[in-house]
Amino acid sequence: MIDPKKLDGLATFSAGYLKRWLEGNLYDRIFKTELGEKLKSLNKKARYGIEFGLNLLTAFFDQKLAEDTALKKFVKEVGIDMGPEISKRLINNAKTQEEKELVNVLLGLEDQTLIELLNWLYDIEATERSRVLKQLSHLSLDEVIRLAKLTNENRKKLFALFESPPPSEKVINKAASKLKSFNEQWEKWLEEKRKARK
Repeated sequence: MIDPKKLDGLATFSAGYLKRWLEGNLYDRIFKTELGEKLKSLNKKARYGIEFGLNLLTAFFDQKLAEDTALKKFVKEVGIDMGPEISKRLINNAKTQEEKELVNVLLGLEDQTLIELLNWLYDIEATERSRVLKQLSHLSLDEVIRLAKLTNENRKKLFALFESPPPSEKVINKAASKLKSFNEQWEKWLEEKRKARK
């Protein structure tokens, strides 16, 4: 009969390889499917809500799955890794998608229009530029073209209208921020528990 300690070690070792394989062959591919695209297009509140649910599921796996056999230990190691891996891609891919869409819109402009817009973006302060780029990421190609035709002063006035978000958005952003903070603390706690088990 094989030594149980050796079986446990083999389970941890095998789980590590499976987790790495799942990263490139399952988790990454999920976000290339139609379902993945829909998830990435969700608003910030919905994405952090899903992350919260996945962390609750991770906690369930961590507390309820026993480790009294090598097989159960293997399943638990892989199971508690799924939530954080999917959450990471859900949050990071959403940001990357917005950036890609903005680049595609800018590259769709005629050369002269693009140059004028870039010159204006480089002339404004860094903090203002960040706010402007965030607003630009929500505009269509036609809207960006119209914006580029405005004078610098009129562009400034237009974006000034969006500097103070409505109260409902402030509430959403505050809730999302608190949820994100909770999720980060939760993941840190889970990571410490994983390290303690090794």
